[in-house]
Amino acid sequence: MVEIVGHEEIRNKLCSLVKENRVGHAYLFLGKEGIGKKLVAQEFAKNMMCIQPQEGIACGQCESCRLFGNTADFELIQPEKNMIKVDVIRAFEEEVYLKPTHANRKCFLIDDCDCMNESSQNALLKVLEEPPLYTTILLVSNHKEKLLNTIKSRVTEIDFHPLTEEQMKQIVEEKDYSLIPYAGGSVQKLMKLASGDFLETANQLIAAFQTKDLLVINRKINELKSNKDFKNTIEQLLETVLIVCHQSLKQKVEPYLRWIDIIETTSRNIQKNANIELALDNMMIQICYPEGGINERNRRS
Repeated sequence: MVEIVGHEEIRNKLCSLVKENRVGHAYLFLGKEGIGKKLVAQEFAKNMMCIQPQEGIACGQCESCRLFGNTADFELIQPEKNMIKVDVIRAFEEEVYLKPTHANRKCFLIDDCDCMNESSQNALLKVLEEPPLYTTILLVSNHKEKLLNTIKSRVTEIDFHPLTEEQMKQIVEEKDYSLIPYAGGSVQKLMKLASGDFLETANQLIAAFQTKDLLVINRKINELKSNKDFKNTIEQLLETVLIVCHQSLKQKVEPYLRWIDIIETTSRNIQKNANIELALDNMMIQICYPEGGINERNRRS
């Protein structure tokens, strides 16, 4: 298993649950993408499934530890094409009530569980309402707001904080250190910044904002829309723009504080499945006409 950096307090608490035999039936690991939630969930699963854990930590020698990830006692469920379909959850339902064969417990880890649609979430809810005593379900999510309240009420929530810059340096190569301030404590985001042009594109979008010219901004947005991956990357781009704005705020550069509020609202709306086109149109109008919005735009035209 990959060495985990950070989250010591959470990991210690989870080890205590194993040591004291107080592991519950369902947990929801929350936080930004790429900060280690899934890794900690896998570590917790291995610890709780170990036949002879030492101080709540997997021994690494028993049959459960040696076979971890290769038996039906542990199952990792992940999205396919950004979706976890109801058929996948129904198949999981059939497995969840079977007793473990090699471990103390059975454990199911649903990564990016917010990719479940409402039908999938309702299917999962049936299991959460009457879980078997020997099964633990671990949910990992970047977007808590996309989950049904009935699911959130039946799990123990664990909030993860972004990694510090020093922790990031323990994980990534030295050549990427200069990008760390823009990664928001996320290794996954740092990797995207290093392999793509998010930072450059974010700076170009901010340069368009600085003109306060709706036509210039709209031209840049339309250029971004022409990219076939636009819908899959817009949240990542807006987050990068936010981080650049926060960096500029440290230098007391205006009007980034107002822009941050506008972009954060836009990003939240998109995460809640708002129409991307309308959300971006509204963002452009607010950037250009802060006083009167659409009315101010019509007055000027």
